[in-house]
Amino acid sequence: MTIQQAMDKADRMKPNMMPAEDKIGFLSEIEGKIHEEIIMTHEHTAEEETRPEYDEDTDPTTEMLVPAPYDMIYVYWLMAQIDHLNQEMDKYNNDRSLFEDAWGNFADYWNRKKMPIQRNRQFWI
Repeated sequence: MTIQQAMDKADRMKPNMMPAEDKIGFLSEIEGKIHEEIIMTHEHTAEEETRPEYDEDTDPTTEMLVPAPYDMIYVYWLMAQIDHLNQEMDKYNNDRSLFEDAWGNFADYWNRKKMPIQRNRQFWI
């Protein structure tokens, strides 16, 4: 899913007045979490070492990290952030629940696809 596709889908599912640069910032935030908490904790390529960061100058056709069919994680994240900023807490809780489920599904997929990094721990007695 591209940045623009995520924003467009979130806008269709939850009409809002949030500026695109704020949505891009939220997408950059969740990409950073995905990168640090999931991708970097598993075997990865040198190409995957670079943490993606987006701003208003980023090409909106940029592909994000999470592949289909797990990419709804971005849409649910945006929807939850919109509700949070609008102080619509019941809607926020619903969207956050959808996001958490999507996060878990992606994390499970990544755990099946990639071997977790084994940290060698040495204890000296």
